[in-house]
Amino acid sequence: MNIIRARAQHISEMNEVILSAKGHWGYSQEMMDVWLPDLIVDEVVLANRHFWVLENEGRIAGVFSISVDAEQCCELEDFWVLPELMGKGAGRIMFGFIQNWLQTQQMTELVIVSDPHAKGFYERMGAEEVGYRPSLPEGRKLPVMRYVLEPRPPRTV
Repeated sequence: MNIIRARAQHISEMNEVILSAKGHWGYSQEMMDVWLPDLIVDEVVLANRHFWVLENEGRIAGVFSISVDAEQCCELEDFWVLPELMGKGAGRIMFGFIQNWLQTQQMTELVIVSDPHAKGFYERMGAEEVGYRPSLPEGRKLPVMRYVLEPRPPRTV
């Protein structure tokens, strides 16, 4: 498995992964239609976030993105793995990449608004639930999680 920066030529395959991963949890088509505008990646979305894809056997198997605001706060905006790779280490590889990226960017914290089905994964990665964010349909709430990057000990020569 290999992680590369997402490019415009990946958008169609990225959206296939996103819809497949979201649909895996048994949401109705009606709910998927409600969420569709926020799920789909286009060239504008791609240009405004840090996007990567996980390649496996010549195809895109995972998609993830991070946004960074003016105060240098990072939020995990996308984190999707093909259903057939869930539970097989792909998510851990992607999250490990994120940890390294945060370190290189000198960021110490990542906010994650999680699908309820993914909450356990983020907890296993070290994130803690800190609240909820309203979602659609009205009355639905998503767990907000916080991941704090553990400082690495200084290197000795």
